[in-house]
Amino acid sequence: MAKQFRESKYLNESGTLKGNWYMNRLDYFTFYQYPEYKKHKILSLIGGVSCFLLTLKLIPLTLWGALPFLYFSYVLMRIFILLNTRVCRYKGDFLVPKKFITFLRAREVELDVNDFDSVATMNNK
Repeated sequence: MAKQFRESKYLNESGTLKGNWYMNRLDYFTFYQYPEYKKHKILSLIGGVSCFLLTLKLIPLTLWGALPFLYFSYVLMRIFILLNTRVCRYKGDFLVPKKFITFLRAREVELDVNDFDSVATMNNK
């Protein structure tokens, strides 16, 4: 009974069969690959790792000087995860610039909101 919500008929509300993460068509959207997709993915990974390594070197010197690099590292790695999964929240992610979310929303995959699963989800909320 405890894992009943993981059954296939509840996939739209609670995630995958293994329960990896919550995925609801009304809260999240998927997007298409665009021409610079791979370049942005690689640059965000390289930039995120390099900013994180620079943060580790700057923390012993000054904490306030390391905070901007820590923020850039977080944003770039979050963008890498978004590009890797190609799933994003409509509201955006924590501290990720709205400009990037609107860029991804322009490439959103159109879904039929009136199909059975989405209507059932809307009725449950």
